[in-house]
This record gives sequence, structure tokens and C-alpha cells, in this order.
Amino acid sequence: MSTLVSSSKSSPPTTEVAEAKGAPPAEREPAELEVPRHRGKTFIADDVVSVIARIAAEQVEGIHQIGLSNFRSILSRFGRSRGVESEVGLKEAAIDIDVTVIFGYPIRELAQELREVIIDSVERMTGRQVVEVNINVNDVHVPGREPKSSRRQLE
Repeated sequence: MSTLVSSSKSSPPTTEVAEAKGAPPAEREPAELEVPRHRGKTFIADDVVSVIARIAAEQVEGIHQIGLSNFRSILSRFGRSRGVESEVGLKEAAIDIDVTVIFGYPIRELAQELREVIIDSVERMTGRQVVEVNINVNDVHVPGREPKSSRRQLE
């Protein structure tokens, strides 16, 4: 790896590698002085962004559960990103999340906070711009109230 060294502000920067080769700064081609802007691409899997979004969502007060809360949850995929779907490109990401909210929390404000937390976490960790976070509120949890069983109890 070469480091840029400058003897004064009026002379162009030189590299240690070029100096070792003995080429004077004026004879070098400009391409030798430029540092490559990128040296490859970083691909981030959709599931990675889904996991980041899920962990961020778990920090929001008023979210009871992430993912579906009924029989459909059995049919959905399992794992750390359950309840969150993402699409990730080289520069952008889009996220869909299913949540159950706790009764008493204003859904509009809760959704806005959830959206902001997810966007901040994903953008900070991945460098991708989050273009949308779609929040599907699919149920309301009432603390202290257990759902009634759908099965008949036999006597």
C-alpha cells in the first residue's frame, strides 16, 4: 500500500512507490496519483437487513410481537428475521414488517417511531438508503387478557 507524501503545497503529491522507481513527479501519468474510489462491491443479503430491522424493532416500546400472531405464523418462515422481509440493492433497501401492538399505544406515533428506529439502524449499519418501511399492524395485544381457546373443551 502506498501513502501519499507531499513536500510542499506547490508541488504535486508523490507516492513512495513511484519515488522508489525513480520516476520524477512531472513524468508520471495522472492515473498513478489517483487513489481508486472503490475496490469492489459489498453485497448485503436481504436476511441481514431483515435481522437488523427486527432487532431495532424489538427496542421500540409498545411493540408486543414481531411477525404474525395467529396460524399464519406457523406457515411463515422461521428464524431471526421472522416477520420482516427486505429487498436490498447496492444503494437502497426496502423493508416490510408485521407487528402486534400493545393496547393503549397510539398506532400512528408508534409506527412513526418504529419506522425511524429501523431506518436509522439499517442505514447506519449498512450504508444503504432505506427508501421505505412498510408496517403491517396485524393485531392488538391486551396485557392480562389471554386469548380464548378456539378448541371446544370436552366434558
